[in-house]
Amino acid sequence: MKQRIFSFTILWLIVTVSLLIFGIDAGVWLLAGLAFFTQLELYQLFDKMGLKPIKSLGLACGPIIILGSYYFGGVDAGTDIFILCFLTLALTIIIKDLQAGRLRSFMPTLFGLLYVPFMLHFFVKVVKMAEFHGFTDATSIFLTIWIVAVAKCTDVGGLLVGMQIGKTPLSVISPKKTFEGAAGGIVFAMLIGLFILGIFNSYAPEGFTWWRSALMAIPIGIASIASDLVESAFKRQADVKDSGTIIPGIGGIFDLTDSLLLTAPLGYLMFKYFIF
Repeated sequence: MKQRIFSFTILWLIVTVSLLIFGIDAGVWLLAGLAFFTQLELYQLFDKMGLKPIKSLGLACGPIIILGSYYFGGVDAGTDIFILCFLTLALTIIIKDLQAGRLRSFMPTLFGLLYVPFMLHFFVKVVKMAEFHGFTDATSIFLTIWIVAVAKCTDVGGLLVGMQIGKTPLSVISPKKTFEGAAGGIVFAMLIGLFILGIFNSYAPEGFTWWRSALMAIPIGIASIASDLVESAFKRQADVKDSGTIIPGIGGIFDLTDSLLLTAPLGYLMFKYFIF
């Protein structure tokens, strides 16, 4: 537990310092790096399940989606780049596999591209959307940090509350997670969302009110838990405890980003329809 808290603190420090020094560019490159290693670890889990993703092709497309979505075009640039990468990758895999008389790489390779870099690029879409509506880089950073903090603190709050009063298992996929912990995690996420809004209120769009922050944190928290369970299902199928060992107390990069994969697109949609 101490290692987990220590790693959590250090990671937030790295993100904060990087953003303060290099601005949004640092955030985009950090996101591209996280997406790359998350996708790699997902492919490694697929390998252990007996699936055969073509890692080199999938991993080559991931950073293109993240970086291209920021440096080329407007709000929808990332989606357009993803479609182009997806079609190119699909045709390449089909031709390659059919020549070998099989089609075993198609689904795992393309799923990895869809589930990791495409989902995470919605953080960049949040930035682009804020820019489109005339807001500063500070507002863009605030909005993305809000989503990440609410999502990750759902996990932290769920762990702390679950350890104290958790009794009812939430899912057989992850026996240590409980309904009590999940409820506590969502409440904690709401408080964190309000705390961040209170500190950086001057950077928030006018429509991002206190009550909207509290209400929006609820579906973000639920999506965070669901996203974490998806990764747990992959690890259970691959018969591993963690996706890696690079981060003390947390595990691999996928163990770090798991709760962000479903919350990024959900956060984007809520900002799009309820804030802007």
